Amino acid sequence: MIRARLATVALWLGAQGVALDTELRGVTTDSRVAAPGQLFIPLVGERFDGHQFVRSAMAQGAAGFLWERERPLPLDLAALPHLLVRDTQTALQDLARAYRRTLDVRVIGVTGSNGKTSTKDLIAQVLATALRTHKTAGSMNNEIGLPLTLLTLPENTEIVVLEMGMRGPGEIAALAGIARVDIGVITLIGDAHIGRLGSRAAIAKAKWELIEALGGGGVAVIPADEPLLDALAAPAGVKVVRFGEGPRADWRLHDYKAVAGGSEFRVLPPDVSVSLPVAGRHQAGNALCAMAVAGIVGMDMRRAANALASASLSKMRMETLQPHPLLTVVNDAYNASPSSMYAALEVLRDMQVDCRIAVLGDMLELGQESERLHREVGRSLRKFAIDALLGVGEYARFYLEGADGLVRAELAPTATARADELHAWVAGELASGRRTAVLLKGSRKMGLEALLPGLERWG
Repeated sequence: MIRARLATVALWLGAQGVALDTELRGVTTDSRVAAPGQLFIPLVGERFDGHQFVRSAMAQGAAGFLWERERPLPLDLAALPHLLVRDTQTALQDLARAYRRTLDVRVIGVTGSNGKTSTKDLIAQVLATALRTHKTAGSMNNEIGLPLTLLTLPENTEIVVLEMGMRGPGEIAALAGIARVDIGVITLIGDAHIGRLGSRAAIAKAKWELIEALGGGGVAVIPADEPLLDALAAPAGVKVVRFGEGPRADWRLHDYKAVAGGSEFRVLPPDVSVSLPVAGRHQAGNALCAMAVAGIVGMDMRRAANALASASLSKMRMETLQPHPLLTVVNDAYNASPSSMYAALEVLRDMQVDCRIAVLGDMLELGQESERLHREVGRSLRKFAIDALLGVGEYARFYLEGADGLVRAELAPTATARADELHAWVAGELASGRRTAVLLKGSRKMGLEALLPGLERWG
């Protein structure tokens, strides 16, 4: 983590303050977990003002704090170690940018409409078998989470894998500028955020900001089968590496086969077999991306494949539970977009069961395309051999309209509104001895994981 005197931080931020010889060890923006020696950075949002908690942070042992200079500084705080800055969020980012410059570390940035977190996890797990590796914790992938991740890096870190999210244009460029990315990974261009950006082409351009931020000697790792990316030019001196299943791919997924609890496939070149304990062809694609990155940094490919054999993902991302010998629950409730919805439904279709129940929540941030895209998912359910549908949320009625004629199809305003009915469906299947699988999939706001306790009661 960052270790510096307050005077050094003042120099980096162009700030003035008091007690500049104070030694700092790490930073925090949360007064509730402030630890001895940390610099407390009071962020300001629509519903909170971190300046109100400076006293609490200092009482818990924080060594110093930042303060926005336009705000009156209380007398009891004025004598404590602090720096005056124009904006605390900007200062957090500038501090992370400066600390990054002091580190001899290789930075991998990962973005995409879907699969960012899973791909980040897989890349980090592979690289950690050969290098001192750090990664974004959870989904701390925004203008606050990314700087905080950088500031936690041990000085001996050799490689860091940073997830980069966005809500609109310019945001990934800003994150990449803070991190000084060496390898930029784009997982997928889908429909997520189309409500904000208006088109997949605009989404592609926003994701491409990561590639535009790469300097000479940088490497771009992108899908081989995405025409929208083919239309965009990488900066001079940046090598473009493509992954996928088609002939244009530099790293190819070959002989894919779904197996219980995961998949098996080969990676070409150099023709290495991979056994992945995570279900879904899309997750195999994420693992292929991890193999490509491992190859770029010079890892032995068999060592990388062995690392994938014990891979695991963050919670609520294709998390498979088996509370009963006849019942499998796939908890993919962290988020949803059309492309990730189809990928999850494909996993459900490929499971060796007698009954498939899909609990599908709203896909948010689709704007004017919401009705059409939800209805198209509903129409696809027969293709995915779905036996029962529970739609949850405001837009979920369009799932049911698209799935017109499906024998069991119900609508619920919230995840728990028809929990008893879902339980009855599952109980009936188990009583008849039918192997049953339940998929929970929806945008984060839908909270479909609230159904898990009821599904686990057979355990």
